[in-house]
Amino acid sequence: MVFINAWPRQTVPILFLGTTTAAVGITVIAYGCHADYLNLVYGMMALTGFGVGVNMNPGTLHALAYFPGMTAPITCLTSFAFPFGGTVTLTIMSSVFNNKSGVGHADPLTGIVWAFAAVAPIMWLAVLITTFLGNVWIGKDGNHQVVKGAWFWSLITRKKLEKVTRSRMEDARADGGHGDIGLKPVPRSTPEYGTDIENGRYNYNRAQY
Repeated sequence: MVFINAWPRQTVPILFLGTTTAAVGITVIAYGCHADYLNLVYGMMALTGFGVGVNMNPGTLHALAYFPGMTAPITCLTSFAFPFGGTVTLTIMSSVFNNKSGVGHADPLTGIVWAFAAVAPIMWLAVLITTFLGNVWIGKDGNHQVVKGAWFWSLITRKKLEKVTRSRMEDARADGGHGDIGLKPVPRSTPEYGTDIENGRYNYNRAQY
C-alpha cells in the first residue's frame, strides 16, 4: 500500500520487485535445503512471502487501468488466479518430491530440494513476462497515466513511449464498458386474467390485502 499511495505510485516497478524477490526466494530456498542452512531457509521464506504479497494490489490496479470497464471479470480472475497457481505449484512440487525422494521416501531432503528447484523456472518466467508490460502512473486526483508497450525495455533502449492520461469513467465509456449503468424502472407487475383458477387466486390476494 505504501508503494501505491506514497512512492513510486507506479505498478510495473512494484510488480517487477515482487516477482523478482519471490523468484530469488524460491531459488535460494532450494540451495538452503541442500546445504542444510536453516536460517537461510527461514529468511528466504519471508522474502518469498513478501514478493507474493506485494504483487496482489498492484496487479489488480494494473489490469483495471487498461481495462476499466471490466472490473468484475478482473476481480474474479484475480480471485481465481492465486489459489489456482498455488494448486498447480503444489501439484508440481508433490509430484517431483515423490519421484526424487526414493522408495518409501528414503531421501526426503533430496526430494524437497528438487521440488523447489522444479518451480524456480516458472518464477523466473514470471519475471521475464513482467518486463514486457506497460506501466501505470496512479494520480492523486483519481486519474491515471498509462503507456502501451514494454516500459521496462524502453528504459534500456531509450525508446520514448507516449503517456495517455485517463479517467476511470471516461475510459469505461471509451473502451465500450459501462461507466454508469442506467437501469430502467421496472413496472409493477399485474396479473393477467386467464383461467378461472388464476382469477380465483387474484381475487383471493386482493381480499387478503
